[in-house]
Amino acid sequence: MRQRVYALVLLVVFSATPRAAQTANTAARLPPNAPLDLARVLDLYAEGRFDEAVNRVTQAGDDVGLSLRQQWQVTGRQWIDAVPAQRPQRILIAAALALETEHIRAEHGEWHTVNATSSCAATCVLDWAQILLVQRGPADDAERAWYLAAASLAGGVGDWRYLTQQADRRRPMQLPGLMDRAVARFPADSPLRLERALAPAARFNAIVDGARRAPTILPPAALNGWGEYSVAGIGPDPNAAARMLGELVDDPIVGPEARMRLGYLLWAHQRDEWARNELTMAAERAVDADVRYLARFLLGWFAIKAGDTAGAIPQFEAALAARPGAQSAAVALASLELQRGDADSAHRIARASLDRRDAAADPWRSFLYGHYSQWSTRLAALRNTITP
Repeated sequence: MRQRVYALVLLVVFSATPRAAQTANTAARLPPNAPLDLARVLDLYAEGRFDEAVNRVTQAGDDVGLSLRQQWQVTGRQWIDAVPAQRPQRILIAAALALETEHIRAEHGEWHTVNATSSCAATCVLDWAQILLVQRGPADDAERAWYLAAASLAGGVGDWRYLTQQADRRRPMQLPGLMDRAVARFPADSPLRLERALAPAARFNAIVDGARRAPTILPPAALNGWGEYSVAGIGPDPNAAARMLGELVDDPIVGPEARMRLGYLLWAHQRDEWARNELTMAAERAVDADVRYLARFLLGWFAIKAGDTAGAIPQFEAALAARPGAQSAAVALASLELQRGDADSAHRIARASLDRRDAAADPWRSFLYGHYSQWSTRLAALRNTITP
């Protein structure tokens, strides 16, 4: 049913205006984009000269970069259609480069920016790329790699509403969120399902000065027996976010992280005991060092908030065993050692963290940004699907 609704939305999007008329209308208002030759940049990218292609966009300047968003629908489409036999691969190349150019805009604080020559923001470009990717045919590894990279980028700018849309009766033909569309293409893919679950959960993660939300998440017994949730209508409901994460907790690939993220969400809504249980299981089952670190760090932090400083110390020690020198856990543990009068231990822990070159790569610092820390790795995987 989801795929039929999704296909109907795409059909309406594409059939609302004939393609020739769309191209002609866009071309009529297309801004000049000199000195950037998009077709040449796409050729470079297709040859595997990725950094050179991206650097040309960067060096062209912000105004040209913003205007480029309007160029995709005409110049980009002309480049894709120029060699019909290569159209599927050319779509992938254009979609990947479009994603990289939006990373430039995000780094310049222009994710949502529009200007006089382009009313298209970042999500407009990503929608254009994703819809074309679907036209390539059956879902494949390259399309999946694009979704994962796009999720990292959107998480980095905190655009959670774009990744998982809420229903809006005023916009009945609104596209589903990007990760809703990804899961429609890859229904059994647990990493993509985790990305979809992170989006609504992230909208409830922020707390201010330790203040937590009212306990709006139902206890575990109340969640049993829920029917299948529609991915096209996710709204700001913490119970729905908790359930989407809960569906993944036993997954062999993403289960530990889903538990860790669920534990934080539950704690933010004052479900402390349930949160501790989830975090403890996440820490015990995690293979990934970052997930194990975050689960132990959160257990230590929550213990401090509960006034249990003695219980916090072993949790921070376990966190540092997973990620030696990580500064959030090191500073917290050093402060606790100092409070109980062990200044030597406090100094040793703090010094060891400061002396490590990788200490700044603290998973807690990027926790609220989804998987943006994996952007480089995911981009490399996407590029590998293009390399001649």
